[in-house]
Amino acid sequence: MGINTRAMLLATALCMIPGAAYAQAADPAQDGAAQEEAEQGEGGTIIVTGSRISRRDVEAPTPTKVLGSEVLESRGSTSIGEFLSEVPSFRSTQGPSTNTAATLGTGQFSPDLRALGVIRTLTLVDSRRFVPSAATGQVDLNLIPQILVERIDVVTGGASAAYGSDAVSGVVNVILNKRLDGFKGDASMGISDRGDARETRVSLAFGTPFDDGRGHFIIGGDYVKSNGINDIFARDSFADQPGLISYVGARPANAPSRIYATGVTFINMAYGGLITGVNADTNAGNGADVLRGIQFGPGGAPTAFNYGNFATYGTGSTLASGFTGGNVGLFPQDGWTMIVPTTRRTVFGHLDYELSPGLNLFVEAGYGRSAGYGNSPPVRDQAGAATILRDNAYLASSIRDIMVTNNIASFTLGRPYNDFGGIARDNQNTTERFVAGFDYDIGGGWKIDGYYQYGRNVLNANVANLRIENNFRFAVDAVNVNGQIVCAATQANGTVTNTGQILNRFNSAASGCVPINLFGQGSPSASAIDYVTGDVFYQVTTRQQVASLAVQGELMKLPGGTLAVAFGGEWRREEAKAISDVISQANGFNYSNPKPYAGGYDVKEVFGEVVAPLLRDMPFANYLELNGAVRYTDYSSSGGVTTWKLGAIYAPVSDLRLRVTRSRDIRAPNNAELFATTASFAQLRNPYSGVTTQITAINQPSPNLKPEVADTLTVGAVFTPSFFRGLTLSADYFDINISGAISSFSAQSILDNCFAETGTPYFCNFVNRSGTGAATVINSVSVQLLNIAGVRTRGVDFSASYRTRLGGGELTLRGMASYVKDLIFDDGTGAAPRFNAAGVIQSLGGRIDRAGSVGGTAFTAGQQTSATNTPTWTATGSIAYAAEPFMVSLQGRYVGGGKFDATLVGPGDQYYDPASPISIGNNRVDGRFYLDLSGSIDVVKDGNRKLQFYFNVNNLTDRDPPFPVVAIAGMYDRIGRYYRAGLRFTY
Repeated sequence: MGINTRAMLLATALCMIPGAAYAQAADPAQDGAAQEEAEQGEGGTIIVTGSRISRRDVEAPTPTKVLGSEVLESRGSTSIGEFLSEVPSFRSTQGPSTNTAATLGTGQFSPDLRALGVIRTLTLVDSRRFVPSAATGQVDLNLIPQILVERIDVVTGGASAAYGSDAVSGVVNVILNKRLDGFKGDASMGISDRGDARETRVSLAFGTPFDDGRGHFIIGGDYVKSNGINDIFARDSFADQPGLISYVGARPANAPSRIYATGVTFINMAYGGLITGVNADTNAGNGADVLRGIQFGPGGAPTAFNYGNFATYGTGSTLASGFTGGNVGLFPQDGWTMIVPTTRRTVFGHLDYELSPGLNLFVEAGYGRSAGYGNSPPVRDQAGAATILRDNAYLASSIRDIMVTNNIASFTLGRPYNDFGGIARDNQNTTERFVAGFDYDIGGGWKIDGYYQYGRNVLNANVANLRIENNFRFAVDAVNVNGQIVCAATQANGTVTNTGQILNRFNSAASGCVPINLFGQGSPSASAIDYVTGDVFYQVTTRQQVASLAVQGELMKLPGGTLAVAFGGEWRREEAKAISDVISQANGFNYSNPKPYAGGYDVKEVFGEVVAPLLRDMPFANYLELNGAVRYTDYSSSGGVTTWKLGAIYAPVSDLRLRVTRSRDIRAPNNAELFATTASFAQLRNPYSGVTTQITAINQPSPNLKPEVADTLTVGAVFTPSFFRGLTLSADYFDINISGAISSFSAQSILDNCFAETGTPYFCNFVNRSGTGAATVINSVSVQLLNIAGVRTRGVDFSASYRTRLGGGELTLRGMASYVKDLIFDDGTGAAPRFNAAGVIQSLGGRIDRAGSVGGTAFTAGQQTSATNTPTWTATGSIAYAAEPFMVSLQGRYVGGGKFDATLVGPGDQYYDPASPISIGNNRVDGRFYLDLSGSIDVVKDGNRKLQFYFNVNNLTDRDPPFPVVAIAGMYDRIGRYYRAGLRFTY
């Protein structure tokens, strides 16, 4: 078979893997498993992430992908996180294009393996922990200088026995180039096909040996500025106003309870205010519906509101929450920043010196600063927050007359407060890190190394234009006294208004109140806006100290090689301290209200590892190895816990290697879960009265939390056929089962369960209430973190790579794909699917399989509900050809289709019935395939001197996200066709 024929057959075979993806980059000289598993260090020793033992073998004890710097460069990525988001086993749940102004993570990028959350993926730099970017423990990859990255090792299995807490779904280990000799630089600019999302990158590094090679010094840094996309309507997919809507009131026969459509708007608010419900006097003859459908136009003039295509009403005093269609009101995502603008600066320096033969000392320091800026919609009232009494001085007299005639005391107003300005977040994240250590070759195959590390991160979060709730209530209650409009709460009890009302609403806290006119967009005065709004300030300082000492060596010869061991100990201190503004401390804002706290914990660990190569070069046993690791960890916050790993590698022949690992892994509660408290005003239904109102929800930490425990199994195979040199194929099955996951019951679930509770109370312990029966008042709900949840995920990862000489150049095909069979979240309630008396499904219960659910964040019934983006199939594949001085590459990225929302049922789903309250007209979303083109030309190449021009075109065919999930970031490209060009040099 000729080379050309083999290459064509291989291209066809790789493309048959669903969206075959580029595999690990490796030196072309390496073949077989070496390409898949590891990079070679000095002297032929393989440094394998996932193990404490340096080895000459090329096998990793757990599935490990090695992503070389050349692949990172060929993609033109300006951040490590952006690059990793294209690896199928990752989910982009937190990155500059995925988070918004509503999160503390604005502008950060933290990796998430297996869709289990960023807090369950451990990020390392040179196999050492990196200072967390928040009290929740995740690391911002934007703070690691990309110019110095040599490779990125991704361990897609549990590794707590090797590295400790957080390595539940896996490990991302960024290996930096500490042997750079000379200068290295990169400058590029990018812009979208529509002229926005401009991005600039400038990177420079320098390294040099000194003292006849005994010492080496490197320094490097990045500067990246991304303008983002501020206007949510900058793309047609958003301008169409897509979304999920529910029928309100009566619905046609056989119609589902919700559909997705374009032209989706709120039905319970209008820009100038919409009357959403009334509170009638107890007198007979009320006409509760006479105010239905009245909104307030310019100057507060009453006008009719068009409810659109999907809202019909009978009688009743309260308008249900939800959305409708027909371009009649406010688009739910109006005001969101589409892509968060970011700026980041990083610098890193490393110095090592051979003090004596075998003894090396090193010091290193790093600094990084990232900033993210973004907007979210202004404060919005859908029900309950703004109550208008009929003596309100700004109310149109025609409305007041209707209220008097019908004995209506007050009504609630649905309104977005665009007059206040959008909620604007400005996050500044700064990290400092210092490391000093040594390694010493004792001799006889034994080595000892140790280090001390100190890191500090400061996150400054400012959120502008939030509403101060008490001031707002005082300002809304505006009355006319002696021809002057004032706040009722500032008037002495007994004061008579111009309408003849006798006031009895004095409150000393209302001193300085400025009355506000809510009727008509633009009606509130500047002074009133200043009185009712304010800015949240929140600063979190996290500190991390690590001291580690490890010994590794060779004990004895075995038939398959040398019995190697490693053992040692670590001490770690994690601290967090938060400060916040005084209004937040008093629960004054409409949401967030972070509280000051200070806390920390110590970790003491001892660990050991053994690798036993039992057989080698025998019939039906080309290689056989057993390996194991154990770690005992003592947390000052939760006590002792043991993690372990057992593994085996078996190669019946040199072409095929099989591997299996079984591990017990943990994630300990982080400082935010142990100490941080926030509070907000949530729209909750009081089950005693049946009325939905604003109730304070207090999100509370728990110092009694225990570590989450995960049992992990991986089984895989690596095939490197000797008859097809240059080809590597692998497949790895994974099964991760987490028990005692840290989570909380929702505030509404707590209220509903308290209402249904009999006997010894449990849920009612979290409810602060007064009164009895229908008169019960809910003062607040405590949402407590508990070890109550469970998560299990199973699936298979595939990879393939092939390189061959072709026509004077080199042809490279690479591929990776991930199949997720299960991703089951158990909320801890134990709730089974619930049916009504007619057998119609009402709820799918507390155990939901989200594998194949791609709808992510959906707006339903006025609430934003979050779901994990987890397609059944994701893949990436590329074909590249290089013939000096040119290189060109075409990459395909595939995101599989699936369910819109795993908590809903549509046609074809089990339990589907259009009469069900969780039914949806279509619960399917199409997949997406993206093409990316890359190329480069070496303008100068002379020894160590090189000047290269490169370009990238991402989303070559300008594919939009699939309808209706255009709002879902991360998996889908929301920018469209994007161009980047730049220059690289080495000297």
